[in-house]
Order: sequence, then C-alpha cells, then structure tokens
Amino acid sequence: MAGTIKLSRTNLLWITILLAFGVAGGSWAWYRYGPSDASQYQYTAPELPVAQTLATSQEGCDLTVQHYRQIGRELQFELYASAGGLAPYSVEIIQKGKTQRFPTVPHRAGTWLTIRNVQLADGPATVSIRSESRKGCTTTAAIEYKGALAGTILNESRWIRQGSEDNWLDVRPEIRGGKLFLKDFANYNDGRTRVYLIDNIRVENLEQGIEIKPGYLYSVIACWIDAPYSEWWNHLRYRTIRQQNVWIDEKAIATSPTTPTTLQKIEIPDWFSPSRTFNVQFDTKFPEFAPIPGKLVMQYRLNADVPVQNYLNRGITHLPRWEEKSIPNARQHWTEGPSFFGDRDQEWFSTLSKKEVEAYADRITPLGVYGLDFEYWNNDYTPAVKQRLLWFAQRLKERNPSMLLFDYWGGSAYRNRFLYHSSKVDPGHFLPEYKNPSPNHPNFTKLPDGDFLGNYFNLSIAEVYPRSFFGENSNTHNNYLILSGLHTARMNKLIPFQKNNKVIWFCWNRYQPQYKDPINPWHVETSNPKGDLIVNQMVTLPASQALGLSMFSLITGDGYYLWHDDQPFGRGSNNYNLSKDSYWPWEWYPTDGRTGTEQFRKRANAPESPRYWDYPSEYFVLGNWMAKQVEDIIVGGKIQDLAFQLNGKWNQPQTGQAVLAAMNKAPFVTSVVKGNKIVVLALDSFQSPTQNRAVLVRLPNGKETTIQLYGNWPSLYRGEM
Repeated sequence: MAGTIKLSRTNLLWITILLAFGVAGGSWAWYRYGPSDASQYQYTAPELPVAQTLATSQEGCDLTVQHYRQIGRELQFELYASAGGLAPYSVEIIQKGKTQRFPTVPHRAGTWLTIRNVQLADGPATVSIRSESRKGCTTTAAIEYKGALAGTILNESRWIRQGSEDNWLDVRPEIRGGKLFLKDFANYNDGRTRVYLIDNIRVENLEQGIEIKPGYLYSVIACWIDAPYSEWWNHLRYRTIRQQNVWIDEKAIATSPTTPTTLQKIEIPDWFSPSRTFNVQFDTKFPEFAPIPGKLVMQYRLNADVPVQNYLNRGITHLPRWEEKSIPNARQHWTEGPSFFGDRDQEWFSTLSKKEVEAYADRITPLGVYGLDFEYWNNDYTPAVKQRLLWFAQRLKERNPSMLLFDYWGGSAYRNRFLYHSSKVDPGHFLPEYKNPSPNHPNFTKLPDGDFLGNYFNLSIAEVYPRSFFGENSNTHNNYLILSGLHTARMNKLIPFQKNNKVIWFCWNRYQPQYKDPINPWHVETSNPKGDLIVNQMVTLPASQALGLSMFSLITGDGYYLWHDDQPFGRGSNNYNLSKDSYWPWEWYPTDGRTGTEQFRKRANAPESPRYWDYPSEYFVLGNWMAKQVEDIIVGGKIQDLAFQLNGKWNQPQTGQAVLAAMNKAPFVTSVVKGNKIVVLALDSFQSPTQNRAVLVRLPNGKETTIQLYGNWPSLYRGEM
C-alpha cells in the first residue's frame, strides 16, 4: 500500500485501520485489541464539495477526484482509483488563463492529496492530476475556490504543529473576526464515540472551533471507542488515539489587556518558543543562568552536538553518570536499574550475604545523586530484601557521605499519585492524614535491630508520572497530578525522620501506558529519501502541565528529576536507523512507492534523531528560568497558602490546602514570603483549557489583589506588601 493513492470512502476505513494498527516495521510492544468485525465502523465523510469530473483517462486506473476541501490556502483532494502505485503526481491548477504547476506531489500516508499555499482568486478553477508512475493515468476536475477562506488560517511562521498527521485529526489555528480559534478540520467520524481533550480537559465542538489565546501550546488528544467513553479502560472495545500539539506565537494576533493587579506577573518571555524540529533548542536558545541555590534540577543532555556545559549553564544542577568525562562526580545523577543486578529477581537478592551486598555497593562510583529503581521486584520489600538494601545503603553512605540517596521503585516514606484510593480518585480520604503525618509505606518499618531505610535515604520523591487520559466526565486523573504532588511532597516533609530531607518531584514527559492503550502515531516527513516515516509512540505530557510541575517543584519544593529514555540524540529528519528489530515500531511510506529504508542506515554508528517532539523538556527548563526570576524571594522565604475568593465566597487557607483544592475542584493559591516581598504561584487544574479567570487573593498583610488564571497553566507573580 505504501505510496498508493487514497481510495474511495468505502475503502478508506481499511487504510486508516492499517495505519492505526501498523502494517510495516518492527514489532509492537503493547497489545492490540479490536472487535471481531472492525468493518462495522464506516467512515462518514463531512459535508464537503463534490468535484465535477471533466475528463479521465481510459488506462484502466479510473482516476477521479471525488471530494475536495479548502483549508486557508491549502487544497486537499480525495482521489479514487481502481489501481494502486500511482503516486507521486503532477498537478496543474488553472484559473482565468493562469496555470500553477506542482510536480512530484506525494500522496502522504493516511491523508488526501494535498497542495499547500495555492494562490488563486475567488471563483471556479480546473485541477488536472497526472500519475508520474503510470503513463497515461490522468484526471481533470472542476472546483470552486473561495477567496474569503484564503486568509483564515494563521500564517505558518506564527505556529508549530507536531504529532500525528492523517485524516483522523487536523487541528489548526483559524482567524475569525480578529479572534483566534482552534479547529479540527478532519472531523473524523466512523460511528464510534469520539472525545476531544485539550490539556487533559474534555472539550466540545472542536470540529467547529473553540476560541483560544496566542502564546500557549495546546495538547490535543482525540479518542474513538466503540462504547461510552467511561469504558476506555476496556481493551476489548475498538479504540484509537491521535495527538497533535499546536504552539502559537504570542505575537500572532492582538489580545485584550489583562485585569490590573498590584503584583508583577512573570510572563513567558517573548524570546521563548519550542523547537520546530523534534530536537530541543533550550540548550542553545535560552539565556544562561545559574541554578537556584539549594534547588536540584536533574535532567539529561538531549542533543549530542551540544556541549555538557551548555546544560549546566542553564539552571541544571546534575546530568547523568554517562557524562562523567565532562563533569565532576558531585554533579552526576543516576537511577540504578535492574541491570545492575543482572536483571535477577528479589529471591536471588535475598540470598546474598552482607559481604556480597557490600561488594556490589563498592562498584558504585562517587555520585551527587543516586537512586534505586529495581523494577523487577515487588514495590513492597520483604524483610530479607529490606535487610540487604540497608547493607547496600549503609555501605554507599560510608563511602560517599555527601551523596543524596533515594529509592524510586520502593518509594519515599509517603507515596501518593492522583489522590487515588480504593479504585478511584478520592481526595477527601487523605485530608485526615495531616493530623498525624506518618509513613504509608511498609518499606520504612524498622527491622528487629531498630535500623530502617529512613536512616539512610536523605532525598524524598513525589512521583508525578502522568497516566492515560481516561477519567471522569470532564477531567482525567492527570488533572490531580500537580495537587497530588504538592500533597505528597508536604506529607513527606512532615514525617519526623524526613524533615531534613530534600523533597523533589520525579517527572516524565510522556504518559505511562495503561489499559493496554492503543498506539499513537508520530509523523516525520523525510527528505532523503522522500516519504513519511510513522513512529508509534506514547502520548506526550501537555506543556501546561510540564510548566506547572517544574514551577511548583522549584518554588514550593526542592526541585525535580526529569526522567528521559535515551542518550543524546543526533539531528535531521532522515537520521534514523531502521530495522525490523527496532524497539519502537515504525511504518515507512516512500513518496515514489518503491524506495526502501536502506538509505536511512547510512549513519548507523551515529546517534539517531528523536522520535517525538520533546516540547515538555523545553517547558520544564522554562519553568526553571521563571522560578529563577523570583530567586531572591524563594531562597530563604517561607511558604504560605493564601485566601482567595471564588463565586463570591472567600476560601481561607487550611491545612491540606492541596487536598481541599482537589476535593472542591478549586484553584490552588500559595505564596513565598520574605520580609515585605512576596511570590504568588497559582493554578486551576480543573477549569476549561480556554477559560480565563480573574481571582481575587488576600495577601498575608491583608491587602487584596487580582491574579489571572488561564486554562491549566500556572501563574507566577511577585511584588511587595
């Protein structure tokens, strides 16, 4: 099928099913399930103009234009043919005696034949399409071009879109009446339940367009399921996912002035933008800034051609151990996985003597931060495992007394994610815990001799990995992620033997697979060889949440550890080493319908390019930079939650404020106070992603002022009282 034309609507379903479930490349690591008869789902085309056939060849290909669609200056043509292997095409568009020629147009995988940046006037035009692969296979059709639509899509220099690219989801910024709207032009329906989410919040009418603001990145997820959305957990229901991520330049369109405030808002700077490629650019584009004193920022070098020092000069305190030749031991971090013990299980570990355990500990080179992640074991350690981990930790601390030591897999003394209890999100269950802060984790019980892990771990973590976007009617579990991180961090700090520990947030920029989630394709348009490389990946964290995790961890806690899956990457849309044994499955659709993947292997010994758009890492570093702007207050300042007014009623700060915000689906407003200076940090995790709310807050000195909360984005202010 690679390189063939798009078939009729009757057969379109089968192409999209094959795209969704993979037809080439490596094996898929997740499960794929579907109904016994997927053909019961019939693609229903939206009401689109019908092209009038003027001429078609008699060469046995029956090539015709069925429907067409105009999106701004872009034209899309739905083709029908009784033969395959016709792409690429030569296209001519004739209007009022003028001809525009588009040679070697590919038929991109899963999309209609697309002509970008067409320059036409209002009125009729003639389109001629000729196969470059099959001599004599041509068609000519009449269409009607609408000049009024030409300027309705925001200029491409002002926005970026990355993610899936096919007929299932086509989200673009549209201009109407001087306002900006986000719209799904695909409007794909096949009889299943369809749900849209933006930044974890369910939204309606995206196919009609919803009003948005420039300066933000919107993470759009579309889900289809052959059941009510409440059954997304059921892998036997035929499910499909698409994700597109759209960033819009702050200068793209004029915006209304914000509500006046006596505080200074720390805005996203006008020099910031995520990269237009899959490679991050913060390591070169961001201004240099020293890490905030006392905070921990553990990340990874992401671009192989960018020096280590570029990262350390941009607010990052620690880089991974594999950078040891470039940085001192004290600035290295490492999370030790099961391979350290040869992937052997806990039963094997339980048989080791103290001397054998200490020998393993002696293999650890000095490090600034070291974590345990023995994920093949049970999260709750047996007494025998616990005893040996005590020997291991004790030996590490003896040899590396300044090392910060933690356990990711076994957890901190208190663990909680999503405020989840007894198979559901239940924030109210956790409020009483503040009366008697204590471990909720059996790994921190004492052994008969009185020793326990709390004597050795001096770093506590709040795990904030996002999961699948399934949840309540309008929200998902991830809407509780930052609030549960705040609750977990605060509880760990209140436990007596951890009061002097640093507390960091352990983050990941993608969604942890759950419910045997279906695949999520990411598209790369390659140039040499030309074609579409489709890499099946995981869903990516919304930028708003990445920024929130970064800012709350640094301003209210001691920093973050952003996990990454790979060593530094190379660059380029063609820089991939493809084989049937690739860990991430892929599909390849060459423009000419013939070229194989051999040309991708020219740089077999060089690092590959990234396989998804890592905008979350850009926003984590942005949050670090924004926190740096209030360093003079947060270093040595005192955290104090603030009263705020909601629906005409004042909400007074109480113990367990993060839990209360989750219970009431209300904003969370906190501050850091130092002398007469104050930093205010706030977030509404539950409001619509396009809602703009003015919130009246009361400062500790009794003065009242207004702050602005947009969608699920954090808001940061500073000022004097």
